Amino acid sequence: MAAKKATLDSIAKLIAKTSKSADNKFTALAKDIAEIKQTMATKEQIVALATHVTSIEQELKSIRRDLNDLMEKMENVAGYRKEIDHALERIAAIEKHLGLDKKIAA
Repeated sequence: MAAKKATLDSIAKLIAKTSKSADNKFTALAKDIAEIKQTMATKEQIVALATHVTSIEQELKSIRRDLNDLMEKMENVAGYRKEIDHALERIAAIEKHLGLDKKIAA
């Protein structure tokens, strides 16, 4: 009977020790989960971020359209610039021919 009591006491100590260890591990796990929850973004924060990103995307699309319009206009301006340069060359040639070697300040 004493041997059974010793065995039962040993088993009880082992169970108590294991139970305490498991309790500590569950407590640590619960703390880890709570910490993760604190650092995770809330649904409202994610929705707000998505709204902000959408707004930025719309603004970028608008800027892209404006830049494309400007690029088209600048192509036309570049063409005019070539025509103006050509006209100035012809004027310079005419002035030279007439003996009016005056340079036009550009």
